[in-house]
Amino acid sequence: MPISQSDQLFNLVKSLTKAEKRNFTFYSTRIQDADTLKYIHLFELLDKQKVLDENQILAKLKDVDKTQYSNLKRHLYKQLMVSLRMIHIQKKTDIQVREYLDYVDILYGKGLYIQSLKILDKAKALAEKSNNDLLSLAILETEKNIESRHITRSGTDIVPDLIEKSVAKIKTIEGVTKLSNIRILLHSHYIKNGHVKNQEELDAFTSEYAWVRDYNQDTTLSYYEKIYLYQSLVWYYYIVLDFENCLINAEHWVALFNESPELINEDPDLYMRGYHYILTCAYNLKYTEKYTKYLDELEDFRNERYGQFNNNSQIISFLYVHYGRLNKYFLSEQYSEGLKVIPSTLKRLQKYKYKLDAHRVLVFYFKIAWMHLMAGDNTTAIKYLNQIFNMEVGSLREDIQGYSQLMFLMAHYDAGNYEIMEYLVKGAKQFFDKMHETNTLQIKTLAFFRKVVKLPISDRKKFIQQFYHDLQALEQDIFEQRSMLYLDIIKWLGRKV
Repeated sequence: MPISQSDQLFNLVKSLTKAEKRNFTFYSTRIQDADTLKYIHLFELLDKQKVLDENQILAKLKDVDKTQYSNLKRHLYKQLMVSLRMIHIQKKTDIQVREYLDYVDILYGKGLYIQSLKILDKAKALAEKSNNDLLSLAILETEKNIESRHITRSGTDIVPDLIEKSVAKIKTIEGVTKLSNIRILLHSHYIKNGHVKNQEELDAFTSEYAWVRDYNQDTTLSYYEKIYLYQSLVWYYYIVLDFENCLINAEHWVALFNESPELINEDPDLYMRGYHYILTCAYNLKYTEKYTKYLDELEDFRNERYGQFNNNSQIISFLYVHYGRLNKYFLSEQYSEGLKVIPSTLKRLQKYKYKLDAHRVLVFYFKIAWMHLMAGDNTTAIKYLNQIFNMEVGSLREDIQGYSQLMFLMAHYDAGNYEIMEYLVKGAKQFFDKMHETNTLQIKTLAFFRKVVKLPISDRKKFIQQFYHDLQALEQDIFEQRSMLYLDIIKWLGRKV
């Protein structure tokens, strides 16, 4: 096992559930030799630490030098993985299928090829049940290898049947791979370019990727071909700001899982991701009733399955459900009610702080700040915006950082801090000057604050009304609508007119 880095081992230990720790201890203590006692001791020391301190660990591991310590970490990591595999083999069909294939190799090596074929039959049934085409092909190839070398009494009809199934499976895998490539290609395009920003970009994108939209959707597609096709179409329509068609394909995605409930167990993360895009589109389209319906379904699924989720699924369920809860209150404009769900979100953020990337935390802080601002709590909004500014994220989600600058001006304006507004506007302008890309909303809002604070108080209301109507006109532009999805300045201004 090549892994000896302490932070990776420490993170693995900290990720273990109580049941996994109990299983590891039981598994390890079956052999009571000196080496076993040493790596169990290392495990106990790591488990007790909240922050990794290797000097403290080495001081407590008697008769272990730095070279031995490195080997001990490797050994512990390997034993942890073996123990985890033993637990999860009952939960994950794919792990069980791969174990069957290992059994087949061992039995075949002993010349027990009839037993090997019987094990392959079990593996084949499981692989088909979970729609794992790659493992199904591996099983077929193993079976062909045995049949070609031995007289197995399977009958002569087995050969054309194996060939036919192999050819069909290869065709399916080719289709799945092609659609998987399309999915990741569009995802990569979005990360690099975001949504289309003008008619020229829209024309260029639809011209380049029209084949995705027109991909053959006949009924012969396999399960995962359909899943990847719906994902690809979700990305396609999301990029071009067609949230209506994006929503339709996200609903198809979730419905496909619901038709085969056993497959939800195989990949609950992908199932929840489908719900996330349904909620995103329903929110952007302001479909309150549909949004509430699907959020309730996602909440119910999370509550029913949470105890069965692995750590990754727990984190994903937290992200999608808590995003959904906050957006629900934005959609209904019940900001004071929305404040009540924030403590639960902050508690989870603290729990998963070592496992969340900065982007996730930044988005939560932005939403929390906006909720407080619209609920009239300027001080707390400013507090969370300052946390965003203090995060070391470089150019990550530069758009959110830009909108945070504007919200900062809004919060200070609401707080009546007019004497420092000119200074704050100057700081925001410096940030936008360094941005790779700005939009009309950002430019107009910055210009608004630069001017409004210089006007006599008696003239401000009329100026605010004019800006409010300017933004209402801007909202009719499909390419500008996306900017208001992040920061709905029109609602903020509406309270002042």
